[in-house]
Amino acid sequence: MNNCIRLTVFFVLLLTSASSVFAGEQQGGGGVVTGLILDDSTGLPIKEAFVGFFKPHGLWVQRVHTDTSGIYSADLDTGRYLVRFERFGYIPEWFDDAHELRDAFIVDVHADTTITANAGLQPMPRPEPVTVTGTVRDSLTGNPLPNSLVVFLRPHRWLRQIEHLIERFGGFDNERFHIPGFGRLHGVVWFGLTDTAGNYEAHLLKGFRYIAFAFKPGYVHEFYKDKITPFNADRISFNGDSSGIDFDLVPNPNAVNMLAGKVMDPEGAGVESHVLLIRITPFGWLPVRYQATDSTGRYKFMHLVDGRFLVRAIPVGRYGPAWHKADACGIRDWHNADVINLTSSRDSIDVCVKPLNEDGFCHIDGHITGGGGRNIFSAAANEGVPVYAVSTTTGEVVGYDVTEEDGSYSIDNISPGSYTIVVDQEGYTPSNSPTVTVDETNGFSSSGNDVGISGDPPLDVIDNRGEMPQAFTLGQNYPNPFNPTTEIRFDVVVASQVTIKIYNVMGQEIAKLADQQMQPGNYNVKWDGRDIHGNAVSSGVYYYRMQAGNFSEIKKMILMK
Repeated sequence: MNNCIRLTVFFVLLLTSASSVFAGEQQGGGGVVTGLILDDSTGLPIKEAFVGFFKPHGLWVQRVHTDTSGIYSADLDTGRYLVRFERFGYIPEWFDDAHELRDAFIVDVHADTTITANAGLQPMPRPEPVTVTGTVRDSLTGNPLPNSLVVFLRPHRWLRQIEHLIERFGGFDNERFHIPGFGRLHGVVWFGLTDTAGNYEAHLLKGFRYIAFAFKPGYVHEFYKDKITPFNADRISFNGDSSGIDFDLVPNPNAVNMLAGKVMDPEGAGVESHVLLIRITPFGWLPVRYQATDSTGRYKFMHLVDGRFLVRAIPVGRYGPAWHKADACGIRDWHNADVINLTSSRDSIDVCVKPLNEDGFCHIDGHITGGGGRNIFSAAANEGVPVYAVSTTTGEVVGYDVTEEDGSYSIDNISPGSYTIVVDQEGYTPSNSPTVTVDETNGFSSSGNDVGISGDPPLDVIDNRGEMPQAFTLGQNYPNPFNPTTEIRFDVVVASQVTIKIYNVMGQEIAKLADQQMQPGNYNVKWDGRDIHGNAVSSGVYYYRMQAGNFSEIKKMILMK
């Protein structure tokens, strides 16, 4: 399509092209490690392959590269080292012929000795291109939206791995894309505009996981399948040409409040970040907006209704996530965040984030389990949750990850030591925080460190169900607009057969929430945005009707995905 902009897709599988010497121990004296690196498939030498040396305490010491004959040589202090071989387009290895760190052989360097450490690297399979198509529409009218921006990005974990390996904050320069009025996205592998029929055609690679995003001025942005943030967005992979990756965008609410601020480090320098806006409702904590900062760390949310909110920043690079709290830095527990009472536009809602020291090669993983509680927005309680490794010695965060859709986390690039695993999800409290030690005794890796969470009671819930009603009443659903669950409260004054039904704009009945004999009292029902067949309905305007004896009332609500 003529108006579709194509960005080169980089085939990068966690390989490094960094500087030749890393901060670490001083060189001088000791012995020499040398060797030859060959292509396993051809037997030919590999030039400009990188050879990295680690001390077992987990820090980089030195990195050298091979010459045109595939030969390298490194002068090292006496001591024990782990050796890693890598080259763009090849599967990396640890010495000796190990793909996992726990299987690596430790080289013992003595004074005035030469050790030979050769390697053969296997070329990576060449990925196949695929074509992906879809349509962007107005969710209320169903009309196509031309000139909508569609973006495919690397998921957060993949981008962070690349950042660490290329020693480049925010990933590759070519994969940074600024959207006026929204911010700067990182890890962009393809972007394009829809044509006059609202269609786009993306060119991606087979077998890789992506997240998809659509944006148009005048509408609320959307990640694929009505998700709000890149952390709970569906991860999509394609085994061939695919279609139907569609978006239904909702017009901006008729609201005038603005909330803005800056994400910065302790010195006041801006930090490029993801910023999440969490609304506090009587029924739970609901992520309602996502924004990417600009290159100076500034963000701005527009078209906000009155309400109570929390603001969280998740930096793009080597900083830990944090919540907004005036005059505090690095707040990682949502219970300690400042609640923002928004009744008019607010500025200077800043978030201070602390740098991380990710100089090691150790690994800790596990899952988040549990959830539930009284938060009605808890369907994805285990997904998109920041998980921290906190040093038991210093009390500082040294690494983190954000859970995938299965609740899994993987904290990498930390030094050997002892850590407490801490989770932080709004509306939840961890039921355990395991202490984990990673060192040479367990292969510098620890798996299966699961953390449970349980739901907190929602804030400021008003419950008047002990009062007998004086009349039949049907309350306005809350929240409204909603996504995907809302609650409807109603009063029954005399024993009656009560029905509550949902209708679309065509007057068709799509769901029945109540149909039974009820005694006098206060009641509530919830609707999860599904029809009578259990299928999720699209964004738009809906009506709900209460019938009880001669009483009948209809109210309007908006599902905004």
